[in-house]
Amino acid sequence: MPKAVTCGVNPAVKRRMKEKLMLIGEIAKRVGITKEAVRHYVDIGLLKPTPKQAGSRIYNDFSDRDLERLKWVIMGKSLGFTLTEIEHYLTLFMRDDLSRDQARAMFQEKLDEVDAKIAHLQHIRDQLAEKLRTRYA
Repeated sequence: MPKAVTCGVNPAVKRRMKEKLMLIGEIAKRVGITKEAVRHYVDIGLLKPTPKQAGSRIYNDFSDRDLERLKWVIMGKSLGFTLTEIEHYLTLFMRDDLSRDQARAMFQEKLDEVDAKIAHLQHIRDQLAEKLRTRYA
C-alpha cells in the first residue's frame, strides 16, 4: 500500500497555527510597532514570550496573551504613562486584580498630571505673550 502524500507543512508552523502563536514580526505588525520595540519590551520584562528552538536558532513565540499585554503597553504609553506605571497596572490587569476603582484612580491621577502640565505650559505661554506685547511690540 502506498504511503499518503502530505503537503510537508512544518510542524512548528502547524503548532503556531493551532495555538495561535506569532513570531515577532507578526505581533509587531498586528499592533503597528517595530520589531525592535517588541524586543525592547521583552528585554525590560513587559512581554514574556515562549522561546522555541528550531535547529540552531531560538525564536520567540508570542501568544494571544502577549498580544493583549502589548496592546495594554501601547495604550498606556499613548496616554502618557511611564513604563514603570504600565508594568505595575499591567501586572494587576493580567492577574485580573485591577478593580474598577483602581482603574478609575489610575486614570484620574494621570488626568490630574496632564492638567498640571497644561496649566504650567499656559503660564509659560502667557509670559511669552506678555514679553512680546510689552517689550518687543
